[in-house]
Amino acid sequence: MIEKLKQAYGILFPPKKDVVRLKPKGSSRGCVAISYITWPFLEGVDSPKMRGHTNAYEVTAMAQAFLDLGFRVEVCDWKNDVYMPPSDCVIAIDIHFNLERWSKSLPSKTKKIFHATGPHWIDCNLSELNRLKEIQIRKNFVLKPRRQVEYSRIAEIADHISVLGNDYTIASYEFLGKPITRIPISSAYDFEWPATRDFSVAKKHFLWVSSYGMVWKGLDIVLDAFSEMPELNLTVCGRPEKEEDFFNLYRKALLSSANIKFIGWMDMASPEFCEIARTHASIVHVASSEGGGGSAIHCMHAGLLPICTRETSVDLGDFGALVEVPTVECLKSKCREIAALPEAQIEARARKACEHVRRFHTRDEFARNYADFSRSIVDSL
Repeated sequence: MIEKLKQAYGILFPPKKDVVRLKPKGSSRGCVAISYITWPFLEGVDSPKMRGHTNAYEVTAMAQAFLDLGFRVEVCDWKNDVYMPPSDCVIAIDIHFNLERWSKSLPSKTKKIFHATGPHWIDCNLSELNRLKEIQIRKNFVLKPRRQVEYSRIAEIADHISVLGNDYTIASYEFLGKPITRIPISSAYDFEWPATRDFSVAKKHFLWVSSYGMVWKGLDIVLDAFSEMPELNLTVCGRPEKEEDFFNLYRKALLSSANIKFIGWMDMASPEFCEIARTHASIVHVASSEGGGGSAIHCMHAGLLPICTRETSVDLGDFGALVEVPTVECLKSKCREIAALPEAQIEARARKACEHVRRFHTRDEFARNYADFSRSIVDSL
């Protein structure tokens, strides 16, 4: 898509704080300003810079949707505190801070949209702090918060909110009484079903894979649970060593447990990850607050059955396993329950999970959903 955008519309980059400017093929109906990320327009949506994150493709699909409707599109980074939309800005879209700044000078008829990549900041912050308090109680140790979200009035200012997650994320904004549209998060990868997987072995192997914010992502609960389940195996893919206090607290569990294998950062496009998918049956993701758990979605594409908290904001249907309460005991119970299932039942549920994300969480599906959303916004002008 990015090459097509470059060739068809032309891109201009002012010297101060890059702003991507895209032109429609015909005459312009006005400007759509997007505050998100600009690097995918420069480096490509599959750049190793953020391998596996969905936002690179999604921002280009958002731009394309409005270009197809005949609008100019200007994209700035969400941290850009200099750029201002032009006077003919018809629609202004932001993920965090800029909409509040822009709203003071936007035309009165400009439609303001908050593209929510996570739950309301109050829910995010309270969720992480509650998890930190639980660690204090369990371990007599206080860890540093890593994923606190800065205060913002964007949700209050916006006319419309779009969300990537499911009902959990939506519920955090319902108090505002504003229209909310779900546009399910995409996936950065396509995988072949691991045909040679032996579920009699794989059902006892669980995977945790995620990015930064170990407590936010629930790794502490996962490690404490598997430390008490020597009969089950856990593989950890991530960078807990980047969070020194967390790593020191869980060093023994990560490095000295017979049933816990710490691999480190994992490129999910690599043969190594495909081998993990072939030898594991389930992805464990007990996040505290998500806008649509991307790593869980990726793993479901690879054929893994999801074991998640409600706060992961991933649909579990009749195939996944819900961790009703984010506690060590509840997770232990759920993992043991899955490991005790007949192989045929686990395979059937894993296949359903894979079919679900291939239907609802793909790049093509995101582009279609956002195109529908953009048309509905334009029709409401």
